[in-house]
Amino acid sequence: MNKIAEYLNTHLVGEVVTNSATRKAYATDGSVLTLTPEMVAFVRRTNDIRKIARFAWQLAEKGHVLGVTARGNGNDTTGAAIGSGIIINFPSHMNTIFEYDAKQKLVRLQPGVTVGTLQNALNLYGTGIPRLRSALSQATLGGVVANCRHALEYIDQVEVVLANGDILQTQALSKRELTKKKGEQSFEGEIYRKLDALIEDNEALISSLASEDEPLDHFGFAAIANVKQKNGSFDLTPLLAGSQGTLAVVSEMILQAEYVDQAPAIVVAAFKEEAHARDAIDALEKLELRDLTYLNGAYVEAASAFGKTYETFETMKNDSGAVGAVLIMTISDLSTHAKHKKLKKIQKVLKPFDAEIIVDEDETVSDLDAMFSLAEWQLNPDDKDTATPPLLEGFSVPLERFEEFNSALVALAKKHHVDLPLYGRPLEEVWYARPQLKLGTVGDKQKVFKLSNDLIQLVQSHAGVPFAASGEGRLHAHQSKALLDEQMVELYRQVKEVFDPLGILNPGVKQPGDVRDTVKLLRSEYVAPAATDFVARF
Repeated sequence: MNKIAEYLNTHLVGEVVTNSATRKAYATDGSVLTLTPEMVAFVRRTNDIRKIARFAWQLAEKGHVLGVTARGNGNDTTGAAIGSGIIINFPSHMNTIFEYDAKQKLVRLQPGVTVGTLQNALNLYGTGIPRLRSALSQATLGGVVANCRHALEYIDQVEVVLANGDILQTQALSKRELTKKKGEQSFEGEIYRKLDALIEDNEALISSLASEDEPLDHFGFAAIANVKQKNGSFDLTPLLAGSQGTLAVVSEMILQAEYVDQAPAIVVAAFKEEAHARDAIDALEKLELRDLTYLNGAYVEAASAFGKTYETFETMKNDSGAVGAVLIMTISDLSTHAKHKKLKKIQKVLKPFDAEIIVDEDETVSDLDAMFSLAEWQLNPDDKDTATPPLLEGFSVPLERFEEFNSALVALAKKHHVDLPLYGRPLEEVWYARPQLKLGTVGDKQKVFKLSNDLIQLVQSHAGVPFAASGEGRLHAHQSKALLDEQMVELYRQVKEVFDPLGILNPGVKQPGDVRDTVKLLRSEYVAPAATDFVARF
């Protein structure tokens, strides 16, 4: 054991481990990259996180940077959950739901609690967090909040550990409260002073960032546009959510739940032609569905090859012997009457599109729920040398441009000699496409960056947002100069410097770099963590 780990073990309640097996286990996440840490800390208290951060800060002041990377269950697909310094593990010990206020429907918990555990606990009270339905059940809440700006929809308050080990609790501050906070002689006060000045100095530049009614851009720190409101109020929460652990480490949170239908209905529609499914999406958009999932017919064919055949799909094969596409809908309403009415509307809307429709009024006991895992078979090929690595996860393309984009995507796939069947959530305009590659070959390793670069350009050329579901992480950090102008790159650099002046928090993530350095981190084989669960909820 090295001296740093030994020193930390004498001061932490939790454990710091340096054995090679543990370090190897934490050298990969859900991305195509690999980076072995010096040590892994299994923290038990918020004070453990604070002591690690404070130690790393003091070490950096002496010229030695020990990167601190927060990690949940390692599902991140951009390399944001790996690092060369110290990994802070939350699920092992910091996985407690402290309390639930049934009157306000607020739940206080630690970052290591998984989405599935939280939703199951809330279900006992007839409540839940609908937005989390599209998240992995094995993902930790700390990871979800750190990766996704959409978490703002249900965050009430977040407690974070700053780079120097201080604690900060986010809240919306009035203009008067902001002035008081800026007067504090602490690192927190310094953050508020510098960030407020940065926003004022770059008002025109920040106003050019996407507004709230557009797909949320997760690249860089675009959320700075939502920190200060016109009335002078100030809230750091939007900036911290989706920052991928580069500005602070989440140590505790309070989330807002709501009453939800505990027995939603499910509808599965299979189409002979993909074009019919796209037309049906336009018609369904007008109905208030809880979820709408789209799967290209290639996923049905892959499942069939593994023995997962469905009688409904057999009748919906086109002239080439394949299903065109599948739509899976979840209908949720606390009123049974309203739910039945909506089911009838859906069937009526789908009738003109030559679709085979199956309906079950209770998803929780329905075999149709297995349809959500249809993509698993395509994304996990049986060939041990072949994998479907995530190159660009959760990009957004407007529905009105979807047909045009899909045609261009087919052409792009042919150019690179791969298949890129789409799956995703049309109502959110969020899409996914993974190629099958042999990462052990030089040619396919080169495709990782060539294909992802072309895909990013394709998304942008169709008025889309390449990083609509999560940030660029480590995998795409080098894209900053291609996607942003110099002023924006400098703005984001200054945001990072305000929170982390010594470069301690998740070095290499969300920071401009050289693509050659990223290439060196590529794996020779790819195995996704908890793959089945990942594709079940995308």
